[in-house]
Amino acid sequence: MQGSAARESLKDEMLRRIIRVINLLLASGDGMSVAELASACEATPEVIRDDLERLAEYMRAPLVSNWDAGDDADDSGRPSPDEEVWSLASKDFDFPVTSLSVKEVRTLLAILKRVGSSPTSSEPGESGGTNQGGPGSIARAVAKLESSVARAESSDAISLAASRRVIKAGRTIYGEGQEESKLDALGLYVSRRKPIRISYVNSAGVRGERDTCPVALVYDWRTCAWYLYGYNREHGGYRHYRVSRILGHSPSAVGMSAPSDEEVEAHVRMCWGVECSSELVEVVVRFLDDFNVIDRMYADTADRPKATYEVQPDGSVIYRDMMPGWNEFRTWVATFGESAEILAPPELRESMAKAVERVLERYGGLPHA
Repeated sequence: MQGSAARESLKDEMLRRIIRVINLLLASGDGMSVAELASACEATPEVIRDDLERLAEYMRAPLVSNWDAGDDADDSGRPSPDEEVWSLASKDFDFPVTSLSVKEVRTLLAILKRVGSSPTSSEPGESGGTNQGGPGSIARAVAKLESSVARAESSDAISLAASRRVIKAGRTIYGEGQEESKLDALGLYVSRRKPIRISYVNSAGVRGERDTCPVALVYDWRTCAWYLYGYNREHGGYRHYRVSRILGHSPSAVGMSAPSDEEVEAHVRMCWGVECSSELVEVVVRFLDDFNVIDRMYADTADRPKATYEVQPDGSVIYRDMMPGWNEFRTWVATFGESAEILAPPELRESMAKAVERVLERYGGLPHA
């Protein structure tokens, strides 16, 4: 039990640190050095560099570094932490104020204020403006965060967590059918837990009316799509609706009670991607001890609240988890190819087996080497 508790503590620490890193880079504009990020996160440069590489490789964050083989490097073959600068390649980000809980906002405020007062912060531009990533940029981010906290603690008692938008990772987050104004309107229902009636077109093109109590807005970087999470106990609990398929919305006259913020947060964390509408199911996968497989599996599942791992005598690892739907999970397992074997549930194993059969059929006409 002590080993399990230690692993959970390390996972939580890494998740908090990664949240700090990505939000600092979002606020900086021009990027930050490994040394600056290490100081802000109270970690070593080596740990921060590992976090950045993990974010870039496994979590598909749009990160870039100024380092290449031609840079001045230390004895390890890399530039010093002061010289190695990381930034976000994509500029299609809004500062994620509403994607954070009140506790996370207060933590981020402390970090930004510490960074803003650092002598390494860049100076205002000569034209009277401020360079991206300089004190002005940080001050604006701090002001926006403090304003959000003030609203959260107003007489309406609408918590920041209650109006959260969960952004899985970055890419273009607004577009046709999911304009920012549309998300803002839906966000008001989410923040106040007001029952809503939506006019919705499903994936088969069938239009219908749905009554639900909106509890979160979730962005999926894989599909560049926003989803509205709704809750209706009479209709099976949680459901997710793609925002681009919501044609209209209005207040609902159907009485519905919303789950607590803590319950919503726990449910969102259980989701593998955005799928949230199924009953909880246990998935079991055996990962073989092939090159980079085990390390990648641990990295990709580090933030899973119900994950357990059983190391086998042959070096393979049995991974167990709980999630409300396994369609997106199956896609992830498929990226490991022959290095992963689904053991449970039977439906998931059968689904993967049929997918493999279809692949074999398509390659069946190829001559053997």
